[in-house]
Amino acid sequence: KSFACICLRGSDRMATLHCIALTGGPCGGKSSALKSIQSKLKEKDIDVYLVPEVPTVIMQGGATYPGIDGGDALVAFETAIIQLQIQMEQSFATIAKSTGRPSLIICDRGLLDIAAYLPREAWLQVLQANRLAEEELLKRYDGVLHLVTSADGAEKFYKHGNVKDDSGNDVYRAETPEMARELDSKVFGCWWCHNMVGRIGNEDDGFDGKLARATQFVCDVVSRAPISSLQ
Repeated sequence: KSFACICLRGSDRMATLHCIALTGGPCGGKSSALKSIQSKLKEKDIDVYLVPEVPTVIMQGGATYPGIDGGDALVAFETAIIQLQIQMEQSFATIAKSTGRPSLIICDRGLLDIAAYLPREAWLQVLQANRLAEEELLKRYDGVLHLVTSADGAEKFYKHGNVKDDSGNDVYRAETPEMARELDSKVFGCWWCHNMVGRIGNEDDGFDGKLARATQFVCDVVSRAPISSLQ
């Protein structure tokens, strides 16, 4: 599936604000895709803001995941993630809107990603505790960019254990290729009903082609009228 890149220069249109969830399986190329997207949108005079991956922020701050059988502790943990994610998205939106410039907020994983790491019952319990609905969360994003794990279609490039990511950072990736494919499928299943999803797979055009297709999808999203509830 290909997408036409028809972004307009900021000087040629009214200032707009779009929000995209960047998601996918492990080792899908998110860091490289972000660089490609930022470079392309800079050419189009569109500002790009990045909401960091909130669970990583929480864990690096010393929090310990209570496990899927954590009961009330699990609900409290996931509630904290949801509340911080919502606040960070809104804070970036407030700043972007204050500039009066066309802007894109990219969320390194969106709110629906949380559901992929929880049993369905636990996820519904978290939603109920926060008086939220999946439909409400989906409306926060103009588009969803899903980068398929390299374990699906490009397994020789999949790295797990103590490795460096595609930005050269040291990371520990616990998932085996089989686990990565399963998680990728779960993540996509959380987002598939959004009306603007780009699932960017590993095809014959290689990694550079994957980045180009991801960037084209984002350009297609920002060329449309924004629908995000962050407006």
